[in-house]
Amino acid sequence: MADYDKIAKQYFERRADKSRFDYNRDIEVPAMIKAIGDVKNKVILNMGCGFGDHSQKLAQKGAKKIINFDLSQELIKFANRKNIPNCEFEVGDMDQKLKYKNNYFDLVISGLALHYVKNVNQLFKEVNRVLKKDGTFVISTGHPIFDLLSESIGNNSEAKIAIKRVGNKRIVEGDYFDESIKLANLGSIGKIKTYSYTFETLIKSGLNNGFELVDYVDMKPVPSSKKYDSEKYKLTSTLPTFILFKWKKK
Repeated sequence: MADYDKIAKQYFERRADKSRFDYNRDIEVPAMIKAIGDVKNKVILNMGCGFGDHSQKLAQKGAKKIINFDLSQELIKFANRKNIPNCEFEVGDMDQKLKYKNNYFDLVISGLALHYVKNVNQLFKEVNRVLKKDGTFVISTGHPIFDLLSESIGNNSEAKIAIKRVGNKRIVEGDYFDESIKLANLGSIGKIKTYSYTFETLIKSGLNNGFELVDYVDMKPVPSSKKYDSEKYKLTSTLPTFILFKWKKK
């Protein structure tokens, strides 16, 4: 069972609250949809689809067919309740060989799911296989800089890196290059197991597997989100929370 099965209801309720600042709705989803661009009549794969937020917007923009999968059965149940047109939802694992045929999709997307993947290099190989020539892979994930520093700002003991001064010496605790699985804090919802990858891993996984990088975005919140939480708006406007890569299959 995926960790999200245990917290799916709480997560759904928090995401459904339109009166609060939401990292997905106010930062990640708008940036992804903008970067993806025109999807009219395209066949799309959405990996780690969650509640189907991206697919709902892509369906509205004229996508021909969107196949969605997520490791969490509970998240898939919530996604199915939306009755999004031209969408299929199923349970699937990004760490496993994709069951789809070669050169099938015009576009593959993955929003904030890469940090649950153990073998990023293998994932890029599989995405390249199922994409048509000149197809696009748009992926977002936690920003390595934010992952590195954000917990330190709040004096959280789970910070990936901490620099402390002891007398005349500066001592570095932690390791930026450590990509092993860790516990990420989701606030009131709880903690979940994730990986955190370096810029080198994220970029070389694409370059070494038949892709060229066509766009990169350090995400910022949409201006309208400031009214929900000015402190979070300021933090995420000055320290990017998420990054986005847009890859093209060679």
